[in-house]
Amino acid sequence: MLDRATEVFWAQGYAQTSIADLVEATGVHKPSLYRTFGSKDELFALVLRRYVATRMGMFAERVESSAPGTEGIRQFLRAMRDDLVDGDARRGCLLVASSTELHGTTPGFEDFGAIYRDAIRDVLRPLVARAGGSTAEVDRRTNVFATWLLGLDVTTRGGASSQELDEAIDAMERLVDAWR
Repeated sequence: MLDRATEVFWAQGYAQTSIADLVEATGVHKPSLYRTFGSKDELFALVLRRYVATRMGMFAERVESSAPGTEGIRQFLRAMRDDLVDGDARRGCLLVASSTELHGTTPGFEDFGAIYRDAIRDVLRPLVARAGGSTAEVDRRTNVFATWLLGLDVTTRGGASSQELDEAIDAMERLVDAWR
């Protein structure tokens, strides 16, 4: 049921998704939907928390399986490229897409953005640290990498071509090569 609700929110956005849309997608009647999740806001918050946990789990698996040094970062970038160009991630990040829609209009939403940014930095930091550098350098590089990744999600959601995504990833690879 949460998968179907996630799909509706992802496809239509929060504001354009009605309770009727959620009822139709999940097959759960309106009273049961309210009884189970409370409000549309509470359901959306649950969807976002679940999304962040799933995405960070996927990132963590990629980090763990990556090679040491800058080659590991390059592997991570190639996997992202495959997802963005050929995979399900083509529609961009649900949280990034939602942030542009909801920032400043939904109480508590800012917390999701901060939580997500912190989670991305936390999961990427070990990967970046393997490339070497002082603690301060690793922190700066991690912030750059996380910010770039968030921007790539916006670019993808905006309909960027495969060539545009390849060029952005190639540019990040060249930056990473300078971290040696």
